[in-house]
Amino acid sequence: MSGIEIFHLADAPFEAYAGPPGRIDVADVITTANSSTIAAGFVESEGGPFAYRCDYEAVCIPLDDTMTWDAGSGSRATKAGDVIWIPHGGRASYGSDGAAHFLYATFPVNWPEIVGWTAGEDVKDLNGAEDTGALDGVTLTPLDGPAMPWRTARRSSGESFEHAVVTRPGTGAAMTTMLLRTPTPVGWNLAAGEGLVLVLSGTVRLESGSSPAQEAGPGDLIWKPMDVPLRVETNGRSLCVSISSEAGTAALKRASN
Repeated sequence: MSGIEIFHLADAPFEAYAGPPGRIDVADVITTANSSTIAAGFVESEGGPFAYRCDYEAVCIPLDDTMTWDAGSGSRATKAGDVIWIPHGGRASYGSDGAAHFLYATFPVNWPEIVGWTAGEDVKDLNGAEDTGALDGVTLTPLDGPAMPWRTARRSSGESFEHAVVTRPGTGAAMTTMLLRTPTPVGWNLAAGEGLVLVLSGTVRLESGSSPAQEAGPGDLIWKPMDVPLRVETNGRSLCVSISSEAGTAALKRASN
């Protein structure tokens, strides 16, 4: 589809990253092979708490309601769609009673090289980590909490939707993270540049150039390469997350009539 890629959580190629005790499995699906800016993928974890220093910037989105994350404001049970931002040098710290999943995106793209991990070859022992980073700069923005900066927009045809920009360059982040919530069918375009869209609920229709349209649903991760146009049409009530490495790369544009 003109370079557009869709990755499904159910088919994610997980590799052991850390453990025991507990386990962290990582499926790094957006890598230096298809991106020059950010990496992204899925994590399946069980047990914990796990704590390690992030020598890169990370945005993490829980995909279920089974996790506990630590941030500068303290430990908190998370829900699907919450946004965790970890600055370079900050601490990733989380755990769960059972198996849990979250999306991660990192800047720069070569995080495995930075931490010295080769999928299929290395399994890290996080118990031996001496420097686990600081929690002071780590923020957790709940999907339905008062800190989520929801704004309502309305198309000229009358349809309304909500969007919230949680991280963006100029406020200390290298990546832009935006949530889009639609009660009815709505369309929007992704601007030029690399970026991803995570579908948390509902289904969306993807249109790119003259390629046949495709659909994506909950747990699907959509990757848009540089300079490839992409239009996303929701089929009704939906919740999506857009992440890019530059301000405006995945910015919302009002859909044309």
